[in-house]
Amino acid sequence: MTLAFGHQLAATWLELHPEASAYQVVEFLEEQSFRARVAAVEVYVAAGKSSQEEALVLLEHESRSYRDLMRKELSTGELNLPAPGAR
Repeated sequence: MTLAFGHQLAATWLELHPEASAYQVVEFLEEQSFRARVAAVEVYVAAGKSSQEEALVLLEHESRSYRDLMRKELSTGELNLPAPGAR
């Protein structure tokens, strides 16, 4: 899920559920993330790029690494996002 998609998904969900707690928002996003990871595993396996087990391990590793990077950047206040219009 890209950052922009994740933001729009959360914003739209909050519009539909204005009384939701932060916990409920995070729970919803975790559920959507899980669904996206399952779909990615299915694509890897269908394309013959890896077995289901290998794809699950790879995606779990990437998820942990990405979360560690986000935690580091958010804790230092230095979230390194590309400038608008940069590719």
